[in-house]
Order: sequence, then structure tokens, then C-alpha cells
Amino acid sequence: MIANRLSPIAAVLCAAAATVPALSAQTFTKTLTFSRFADFPNIKEVTLTYDASLGTTTLTTPAWIAHTPGADGILFAPDGDLIVGGQGNAVYKVDYPNFTYTGVTAGGVNSFHVMLDPRGDKIWTAGNLGELASVPLNPFANGTARPLSGDDQEITHIVFAGGQAWYTASLPTGNGNFGRIDLATGVTTRLFTDVSWAHGACYDCYTGDVMVFANDRIAQFDPQTQTIVSQLDLSPLGQWINMDQGTSDGEGHLFVASNTGYLVFVDFTINGLVGMPDFVDAPFCDTFMDDLAPDCGLGGRPTCPRSQGYWKTHGVRWPVATLQIGCQTYTKAEALALMAAAVGGDASITLSKQLIAAKLNVAANAYEWPGIVAVIEQADTLLCGYAGRLPLGVPTSSAAGRQMTRLAQRLESFNLGAMSPQCGCGTGTVGSGR
Repeated sequence: MIANRLSPIAAVLCAAAATVPALSAQTFTKTLTFSRFADFPNIKEVTLTYDASLGTTTLTTPAWIAHTPGADGILFAPDGDLIVGGQGNAVYKVDYPNFTYTGVTAGGVNSFHVMLDPRGDKIWTAGNLGELASVPLNPFANGTARPLSGDDQEITHIVFAGGQAWYTASLPTGNGNFGRIDLATGVTTRLFTDVSWAHGACYDCYTGDVMVFANDRIAQFDPQTQTIVSQLDLSPLGQWINMDQGTSDGEGHLFVASNTGYLVFVDFTINGLVGMPDFVDAPFCDTFMDDLAPDCGLGGRPTCPRSQGYWKTHGVRWPVATLQIGCQTYTKAEALALMAAAVGGDASITLSKQLIAAKLNVAANAYEWPGIVAVIEQADTLLCGYAGRLPLGVPTSSAAGRQMTRLAQRLESFNLGAMSPQCGCGTGTVGSGR
């Protein structure tokens, strides 16, 4: 059960891309999936091109993706399908990219914003200020209402960061509250009251902070100090901005949908502070624009898994700067050294190589990653039984060594794509080397 403190594997995913360096290229493109609160179709994609040298953004004409009976919150499930809040007692799962959908009830609550749980086995959904519910994903089934108590009995959005869960409580066009929520007990603890920036929120995969937004204001919240470290006022743009839900891309860029049709774009790669942006723009995107699907972290578009050989030789592509292996934390340099080390009959090295790769694949939103979480936790528990840091000198012929080898084999199967049929995997050819 998820409480305020997240498990090590959840912490890995929630920290995904927190320290990925900004791209050096002056021009980049990003394809974003978004919902519309009215009209047909109500699920589309758009591609934004940003030229940093010229200080310009351009948008493609939004492309038709799918249509559901209602659409608000939107995210990617670990199997690659889209999850859509149905604006009522309904949640939809869209077969992406075949665009057919199935629906379930939201436990009797109105489903607007949707959020993926750190274990990947369910989503959380709430009204546009309303009650909270959870909806299982495997199998996709009717949801269950989750009563709340404490400072706020109705909320809007949840975001996971810094090992805890944070919430907003806001009407679409009004000021809101922001605080901490214990999802095991349903108790909310308000930190900020009636602030102009608290409606939607996302984990910023670039800084590790939480970006919170509403109306024409964005606030950057540090989950470690529990303080607002920066704010951005968009009113100088001279446009009617009413921000709803957005996403970070893990490279120092923020994208937020405005219900007035604009796509807010903020480049803050240099300082890492949203209130000191390198560039801000809000081009018109589409009428009835509602929410953006995550682009990194929980609910982001899934990727194909990579082998430990790939991660060993592609350190620049690592989505995290530190990893918890067992009960010890290792820097990227230390983890790379473990991956390059000779096994030498030490089962702890055999296990750590595959465990590091598996955690990196989870952080990168590999397809079907929830299916390997239990094995990762077993491996961590086994390594936690030893004092000190890797390598541990566990003979492969010992009982513990044989157990480590079996776990390593299961992790390797995941890393080589055996659990990811979407990638045409399972042949041992994913990534580069073993």
C-alpha cells in the first residue's frame, strides 16, 4: 500500500531524468498528446518545434488520435495505452495506436485528472475539485472511492516527488490549495491556502521539483524543503491564459495546456528556475484544450527496455544520477563501475549488473515495467541482508549465490524484452550486448 513514503523502486521512477543534461542542439521538436473538454475529436497530438537561437516556437496542425464519450485527464499506461478521465463516473482506456477504447466506472466519483500510481498497477483520479478514487489497471476494472479527511476532503490532482505524494485542490477557474496527502490513510495536510497557482501539477524530471500551475501563474515547489523556490507570472504575454495540466520533458522545458487554447512553453535549462526562464511563449494550439499527457516520469510514453550491456556503454543516456542498490545508494560513476566489473565468481556482481539495468529501464518507462517491480524488490531485500557496499564476495555456489543468480536471470529476461511484446522483444537482441 502506498503511503507518503514511496518504495525504493517507486523513488527510482519518480526521480527519472532528474539530472539529464539539457540538449546541446539549438532546435528540438516534441510531440505532445492532449485532451479537449468539448468537440470532436477530443484526443489529439501536436508537435512543437523550438528554435532557441531564434527564440521561436511553431506548432503543427493537431492530429486526430481518438474520441471518447468524455475526456479530461490523460496519461500513458505501462502497456502503452492511453488512460483518459471521462468527465463523469467513467475512465477510458484507449488502445494506442488502434484508437478503440474500453470504459470502466470511477467508483462513483467524477473522473477528471488522472495520475499513475508509483507501482504502476492503478491510477488515481479525482473530480475537478472532487472525491478521490483508484482504478486498477491489470486487469482494467471498475474503480473504488477513497474517502479523504484532514484539511481538504476534495482534491484535484496528485503528483509524486521526493518520496511523498502532493495534491492540489482547486476549481478550474479559481485559486486553490496545495499540500501533502497520505494515500494509505486518505489524510491531507495543507501547506498553502488559496494560492493563485494551484490547479494542475507535474513532477519536473529536470530539477526534481514539482511544477504547480493555474490561471497565468506557475510555482516551483521543492519537495525536500517544502518551499516555493521560484514563480512565473505569464500575464506579460498579454494573452488570456488559464492553465490546466502540463508536463516536463526532463530537459529543462515545461509544457502546459491552457483551457483558452494556448500551449504554454517555458525553457528554463540554464538556471533550472521557472521564474528565471530563458524563453517563454504561448502559441495557440486548439480550441477546448484541456490536459497534456506526461512526457517523462510516471504516466509518460513507454519505451523499449535496454540490456545491461547498453546501459553500461551509454552512461549519457541514464535517466537518473544515483541508484539505490539494496540498502546502499550509488552514484552513476559507482554504478557504471559495478556494471564494468568482472564477475569473478561473485554472485552479487552478477545480480547488481542486471538490477542496475532493470532500475534504469523502469526509470525510462519501459513497457510493462510494473511486472518486474516485485523481482526488483526481492533483489534489493536480498542485498540489504549484507553489511557494506558492493561487491559483497558472495560465492556463486553458495545458497545465497544461487538465489542471486536466479533473480539476475529473471531481471535479465525483462531487460532483454521478454515482457515487452510491443517492442517485438524476447529474442535477446534488445540493446547492445549482455
